[in-house]
Amino acid sequence: MTEKINCPFCGNLINVDVIKCSNCGALFQEPCLPDVKFKELGPFLAIDLLTLGFFSTIWFFINGKAINKLVEGKKDGLKLNWLFLLLAVNGGFYLFVFYNHPALLVILSALQCLIYIALTYRVLRIIQKYTARIYNSEITFNPYYMVIFNIFYLIHYIETYQNRVSHTHEYFDWKSPQAIILIILLIIILCVFRFYNEVLWLFH
Repeated sequence: MTEKINCPFCGNLINVDVIKCSNCGALFQEPCLPDVKFKELGPFLAIDLLTLGFFSTIWFFINGKAINKLVEGKKDGLKLNWLFLLLAVNGGFYLFVFYNHPALLVILSALQCLIYIALTYRVLRIIQKYTARIYNSEITFNPYYMVIFNIFYLIHYIETYQNRVSHTHEYFDWKSPQAIILIILLIIILCVFRFYNEVLWLFH
């Protein structure tokens, strides 16, 4: 029989090994996503800029094993791994087209953006289910930020995960340094993308 103790915050009778009190919501250990690497937004943005955006793709493969460990059911695992495969195949085509058919880069770039959105959504849903199972907390994410910023929003979400679980709310402050950096980065990406398309149009 599982040993019972009283919650030090509300006195409710709980199992000795529980992580969170079901009555008052007090946490008895800091929430975390084990083994996830490169989860600080600042360093991630710096590396991604230095690698011309390729680190966004690499990040998913670096953390593939850690994310899979958060999955409970086979269905979510299959969906996640299919998206990983699509990302890898699209990345291979991207490199081939980059050197042989640069005019097709626009199509592959658009496809890659869609894969990023789908993969970001799947990882966020996995984190939600993991949090509900382990910490008995229902956390949310903003679908608009997810579509606009996808992996950048995911990194920010993971970086602020502990606060989200502790306070159980959707956390994003448009006046924060992270938000300002994301907005500036999005504007730069859009400008570079448009400039690149204009150059292709002029030379073809």
